[in-house]
Amino acid sequence: MTTLTGTPPRVRWTAGLIGLAVLAVCAGLSVAVGARTLPPADVLQGLAPLLGGDGTGSPTESIVRARADRTVIGVLVGVAVALSGAAMQGLTRNPLADPGLLGVNAGAALAIVLGIQAGILGGASGYVWFAMLGGVLAAAVVYGVASLGPAGPQPLTMTLTGAALTAGVTSVVAGVLVTNDGALEVFRFWQVGSIAGRSVELVTGVAPVLLAGLLIVALSGPVLNATALGEDLERALGQRTLLARGVVALGAVALAASAVALAGPIAFVGLVVPHLVRLVTGPDYRRVLLGSALVGPVLVLATDVLGRVVSPPSEVQVGIMTAVLGAPALILLVRRTAMR
Repeated sequence: MTTLTGTPPRVRWTAGLIGLAVLAVCAGLSVAVGARTLPPADVLQGLAPLLGGDGTGSPTESIVRARADRTVIGVLVGVAVALSGAAMQGLTRNPLADPGLLGVNAGAALAIVLGIQAGILGGASGYVWFAMLGGVLAAAVVYGVASLGPAGPQPLTMTLTGAALTAGVTSVVAGVLVTNDGALEVFRFWQVGSIAGRSVELVTGVAPVLLAGLLIVALSGPVLNATALGEDLERALGQRTLLARGVVALGAVALAASAVALAGPIAFVGLVVPHLVRLVTGPDYRRVLLGSALVGPVLVLATDVLGRVVSPPSEVQVGIMTAVLGAPALILLVRRTAMR
C-alpha cells in the first residue's frame, strides 16, 4: 500500500534499516581509521574499558578512546545540525534555510571572538558556553526584529533579518580579528569546524540545552506539516501559530547552538540532509525529521573519516569536507528540483 507521501512503507523501513547499518559502519570506521589504522581486534580491545572490561593502558587503548569520543561528538553534532536545518526549513518555508539562517553561527562566532579579545575565554569548555550564549542571543534578536511587523515573524522577514545580522556580525568579527593576532590564531581553529580533539566530557556542558532541543524538534512534525500548508489553513486547523512556531524555533536554535558549541560551524549538513531525506520519505515532516536524525551523523562521520585519509598524515577538518562535498550535492539537488 502506498501512503499519501507516495512512498510505500516497505521502502521507508528498508531505507531506515540500511541507514542504521551505514551509521554503524561509519561509527566503526571512525574509531578504526586515522593516521594509524587499527584492526578490528585492537579496536575491540581498546573499547573494553569503555564497555566495563579491564583495560591494558596501552597506547592503542588511548587512541581508541580519543577516537570514540570523537565519534560520539560527531553523532551528536550530525543529529543536532540536521534536525535544526530540517526544522528551520519547515518553519521558514525556505528550502535554503540552515542553522546559519537565524544568525546562530554568526552570533556564536562573535561571542567567541569577544571572549578571546577580553581574555576571559580559555579552553574548550569556555567555547561551549560562549558559543551557546552568542547563538541563542543572535537568534532571539532575529526573531524579535522579525516580530515587529504587523503579521509577526514571517519567513521572508526572518530570512532577511538573519542575513542582515550575519553580515553585520561578520564585519565586527573581522574587525576584531584584524586588530588582534592572538585572537585570530585561536579563533581560526574553531571557525573551520572540527570534531577532532573534542572530549566527550564537553557534552555535559551542553546536555540540558541539547536534550531540550531534541525533544522539542522531534515532536514538531505536526507543527511543521501545518506550517507548510500556509498560515490560513494553519489557523483553520486550530494551530496557535505564533506560539507553536516560537517553541519550534527555540528548539531548532538550541540544537544549532549546541552543535556550534561542540564543533564550530559545520557547513551544508543542515542544508543538504533534509533534501536528501525527502527523496525517500516525501514531504511529511514527521518522517523527514526521523530520517534527518539518521542521515546527519552518517554524513558527519563519513566526511570526517574521509578527511583523515585524503592527505595523510595530516587531516582535513570535517567543516571543510562537508563544504567541499555539500556544494556539488546541493547543485545536483537544485537541478533535480528544476527538472521537475
